[in-house]
Amino acid sequence: MGKNLYITEKPSVAASFADVLGVTVSKSDRARGYAESANAIISWCFGHLITMAFPDAYDTKYKEWKVEHLPIIPEEYKYIVIDDSGVKKQFETIKSLMLREDVDYIYSCTDSGREGEYIYRLVAAQSGCSKPSKRVWISSHTDDSIKKGIDEAKDLSAYDSLGISAYNRAIEDWLFGMNFSRIYTCQYGRMLSNLLKEGKSSVIAIGRVMTCVLGLVVDRELEIRNFVPKIHYGVVANFTSKTSNIEYKGKWQPKKPSKKKEDKDTQEEEKYITKEEAEELIEKLKDHEAAVKKVDIKVKNEQPPLLFNLAELQSEANKKFKLPVDRTLEIAQSLYEKKMISYPRTDSRVISTDVLTELPKILNGLFANSSYKDIVKRIKDFGELKVNKSSKRFVDDSKVTDHYAIIPTYVTTELSRLDSDTKNVYNLIVKRFLAIFYPPAEFNTVKVETEIAGEIFTTTAKTLKEPGWKEVYEVSTSKDEEDTSSSPIHKLVKKEPCSVNGFDLEEKETKPPPRYTDGSLIITMEKAGKFIENEELREQIKTCGIGTSATRSGIIKKLKDIKYINIHPKTQVVTPTLKGEAIVELVRLTAKELLNPSLTASWEKGLVMLENNETTEDIFREKLHNYITRTIDKVKRCNTGKINIINIVKEYSNK
Repeated sequence: MGKNLYITEKPSVAASFADVLGVTVSKSDRARGYAESANAIISWCFGHLITMAFPDAYDTKYKEWKVEHLPIIPEEYKYIVIDDSGVKKQFETIKSLMLREDVDYIYSCTDSGREGEYIYRLVAAQSGCSKPSKRVWISSHTDDSIKKGIDEAKDLSAYDSLGISAYNRAIEDWLFGMNFSRIYTCQYGRMLSNLLKEGKSSVIAIGRVMTCVLGLVVDRELEIRNFVPKIHYGVVANFTSKTSNIEYKGKWQPKKPSKKKEDKDTQEEEKYITKEEAEELIEKLKDHEAAVKKVDIKVKNEQPPLLFNLAELQSEANKKFKLPVDRTLEIAQSLYEKKMISYPRTDSRVISTDVLTELPKILNGLFANSSYKDIVKRIKDFGELKVNKSSKRFVDDSKVTDHYAIIPTYVTTELSRLDSDTKNVYNLIVKRFLAIFYPPAEFNTVKVETEIAGEIFTTTAKTLKEPGWKEVYEVSTSKDEEDTSSSPIHKLVKKEPCSVNGFDLEEKETKPPPRYTDGSLIITMEKAGKFIENEELREQIKTCGIGTSATRSGIIKKLKDIKYINIHPKTQVVTPTLKGEAIVELVRLTAKELLNPSLTASWEKGLVMLENNETTEDIFREKLHNYITRTIDKVKRCNTGKINIINIVKEYSNK
């Protein structure tokens, strides 16, 4: 009987599998690239070992970048081992293991997602291996999960559609990058470098997702730059109730406008009044008495937030700790490889029903950690706690994609052993998880309407009655709570007379939208559907967005590395560079659909359809090739834009 060969994505993951398989990994094993026991062999990739070949691998003439060569659309795509001595050595090691006569079965243990599938399949194809293979699909690296994953491994063919999607994602990005980067560089690179005084001709990098994201950043910057603030006014009255002697303030509420659809713009305008109108209102109401018209007291429940997916975790870490999104992903991946959290590259914010049986073990593991012991103890004291299928807010199979939400595992460590950034990210994940077991937070909300001569002034207050989950998870004060009253207005009584102690004229200025941080940009990429006017398409792509959870932070990092955007090191605020603005303007003038989130997201939707067997590879490729050919031809015909680019540079230089 032969041996089983296990291939993981990274050496650190191989160590976890080796522990479960009873394979000892020595220093010499690590040096030679694999470890072996009587029954098993384990080896590892270094992430990607194989990549798509450059155009000159198809024809040497493509070493020169010429417009007449475009579009480049190979009939069959070529793949090569990445040009790195360590990578080449490891690939040859894996290849020899795959082809060994005593190896009967190969287990693909790369990360359970599209990229992990791609990494293994490329290595197997490049090795010429046709031996039977199984796929280990797991969401955490705990011993239990690895054992279960190996025991329940399916034939690799069960994931063929995922593999097809992975191959076509790479092909799609190759076609966009190779063709559009070349045509824009050929037609505009010299002009751009002259304007920017860069010396040599600029390479203009264009990408399917990257260029669209750059467009979002530039459009937001232009919106801010061209924003014209408007001044508007409001009136605040100062009251003292005559019976209970409570002092409080109330904001004047304009009369509700017409609800006719055609009056939508008018309705927006009627929210605001001019200074003259505000002064007239104050004059009109002077010397009038007031009375409490309505006191509305309610108890409102606020449920705990849903669990983290990667985008939400990156956004939260960015807000609270100013962590760059790629750093948060790096930390999450490290915690995953240390067996402390579930798979981080997920879009899901809930868990599946088959995870329910693991939750008591996770809670017990966290109970052993002194940092969380008291929190978990409180959970155990909740008599109504039911961790079962009825917990539909955070347990919903229909909302789980390839992986469930990011949660801790039963493997934990004292926080003092972690560096500051890792501790902060891990703490976020654990507390967000523990919060779902706590009851809702309860608030007493009060809304008081006070009337003066037929005009209504409102006052609101919100007080925490029962903290519930807020004992566990800290949240920032929302903007809606900034204007709440601290006075005990819940004691006011309907029809109670009030003295009017004067009026204040409120002056407010409309503000432009905020610049993106890299955290808010990640969320914007995830929720790209909001930019799409077509309701049907918006619904169709709402689970896709721009890029994927695995690639978004890398796209932002690349834009920064090639100096198309700047990210402030302290605030993480994102702004475009002059070069980034100029490139967006060029694309807008020549092939503006490359900036359109609906196009970018619809290509991602096509990949999902491939994965779900909702379309065929032939149909997908035909659409892709037609689009590339059509758009390249359009850019060829539209060799314009010089004046617009010159104006951008002049405008920027004069600031």
